[in-house]
Amino acid sequence: MENNSGTGYFSQWKIFWPRKNFRFQFIAAVALLISFMIFVPYFFDFVEARSGKIIHDPFLDLLPVADVSWMIFFFLYFGVVSWLVTSVRTPDILLAGMQTYILVTFLRLCTITLFPLEPPAGYVPLTEPFVQFFTNGGKIISKDLFFSGHMTTILFCYYNKKKGLLKTIYLLSAIAIGILLMIQRVHYTIDIIAAPLFTWLCFLFAKKILGKQF
Repeated sequence: MENNSGTGYFSQWKIFWPRKNFRFQFIAAVALLISFMIFVPYFFDFVEARSGKIIHDPFLDLLPVADVSWMIFFFLYFGVVSWLVTSVRTPDILLAGMQTYILVTFLRLCTITLFPLEPPAGYVPLTEPFVQFFTNGGKIISKDLFFSGHMTTILFCYYNKKKGLLKTIYLLSAIAIGILLMIQRVHYTIDIIAAPLFTWLCFLFAKKILGKQF
């Protein structure tokens, strides 16, 4: 992928959009994101209805228990909104971010299906209006555990951002979100630790394999 300079905020779109492979990948990415929005609520219904295992996590025992929903919400959505605003001018980076998110979401659907888990002991429901908007009946989802979707969301912002202040902020936000998720007992330690690796692999695939095609 490349990063071309231009005078207008959307000038790079004039370079990338005429490219057939880029246009096809972008339209496909948007279509897949819309498909996820339609399918995921029913997947969550399936996940919440089944029983899973409770993991003994000694590291969680070292942390206090508290409802820190608003802090998680702040760090996460500041990252997503700022990434979208700053990336919309660079079509290749925007597409790579969308593709990273799609790949890691599909991977999460697989791992959540294969490894049914119950929330950790002391679980405090995470109130997050935006996610609940995409669930049937606005229910809170508690069993989409391995691996953390909150972590992958802030991490796709981090991996798909060039060096600078925002990239550093995304990294610090990822660390904060990981700790806060465990304080609220929304995730096990393994859910948090696995997220950076899986997201990085999806990012590399999107950038090195799919990105080379345009």
